[in-house]
Amino acid sequence: MAKPNSDSIPVTLLSGFLGSGKTTLLNRMLSECGDQKLALLVNDVGEVNVDASLVKTQLKELDDSATQMVELSNGCICCSIQGDLAKAVEELVRASGADHIVIEASGVAEPTQVLQAFYARDLFGKQVIDIAPLNALVTVIDSSLFIREWNRIHDSGSSGKIVRPEEDQPVFELLVEQIECSDIILLNKKDLLLEEERSKVIGLISGLNPRAQCELVEQSDIDIPALLNARLFKMEETVGAPRWMQELEAENKGEKFRFQTSTEMKHSSLLQPDAIKQSNSPQESDFASKYGLSTFVYRSRIPFKAVPMSQFLEKNHTGLFRVKGFAWIAERTDQVALVSIAGDVNRCDFIGDWWAARFEKGQVTKDQFPEEVEQSWQEPFGDRRQEIVFIGIGMDEDAIRSKLDACQVKEEDLG
Repeated sequence: MAKPNSDSIPVTLLSGFLGSGKTTLLNRMLSECGDQKLALLVNDVGEVNVDASLVKTQLKELDDSATQMVELSNGCICCSIQGDLAKAVEELVRASGADHIVIEASGVAEPTQVLQAFYARDLFGKQVIDIAPLNALVTVIDSSLFIREWNRIHDSGSSGKIVRPEEDQPVFELLVEQIECSDIILLNKKDLLLEEERSKVIGLISGLNPRAQCELVEQSDIDIPALLNARLFKMEETVGAPRWMQELEAENKGEKFRFQTSTEMKHSSLLQPDAIKQSNSPQESDFASKYGLSTFVYRSRIPFKAVPMSQFLEKNHTGLFRVKGFAWIAERTDQVALVSIAGDVNRCDFIGDWWAARFEKGQVTKDQFPEEVEQSWQEPFGDRRQEIVFIGIGMDEDAIRSKLDACQVKEEDLG
């Protein structure tokens, strides 16, 4: 296979929680990649890189002395050792002679943060992405674990749990983050699912990321040459793929986002180019109709009071699957709050100042506003607003809206 040019090598990133089947997939890549030469970069957060040891065993069995492997241990490539990742990729491009680089991220890595290593500029303004273009972000999901976690959350009726930055990330929240930033999602261990659960897991995951190509697999069995030649990564489309982002974009354009059915999702995969879409009736194929999955966007130009909003987040709201969006909190009126709920885990992080606050402080002028800020601007609030997407199964939209309205500062108290 010819490289894109003599100075670059395509990269495939494998993500997935512990035990999902990433290393099994990597071993399949080694044995089923045809005449392509792979360079491997294997990351583990522990002092002993267990995954690298497993891959080395496979390399010995294949007697593949031409394949080069780099181990990155004692840190996660999505945070503490991003610089090491960039250096390792650059070295592989320069010296490995490979046709393709495959990175197996640690089980706790978030793809969005790994991307930062590819797009960060060095002292000379160069980026790793220039010499190592990304082929695809591939997430391997233990589909039986995903269904178990969803059923636990959906059936428990327990209150939501607030997770603070210093705490370890809960499993379901991490699964959601990995799913939302993917080009290809392999729903592994399908043999552990009932037929009804297979349809359900496809629908739930496509509800989180409708752009990604979803495949139900067993033992990470997939067409490896097709995977290595998928060419699905596009920065804006991949990062902007999460359902909550697409809902906001559609609403801002005055459109309604159309939920893609499970049948369409199954048969539109680029990994199955010859597959023909089946025309089932909506009752048979439409996951949204079958399971009651729905979405809505809550918008307001009145700030929330911190305590009532915190209490809203702490409570269990039947059927909520995913919530994400921007919030305006009265007690921190200059700062943008990013609200996130994944299952029974919720966060409210402050991620910077509203453009309106920066304008009021004289830090920026209106001609410096990005287009999206101009579109959302409304006097006298500027870009301050509530804009939160709710995705759920059988959720009570009216009740949720009413509870959120009750969290707002009373209009007569607004200055």
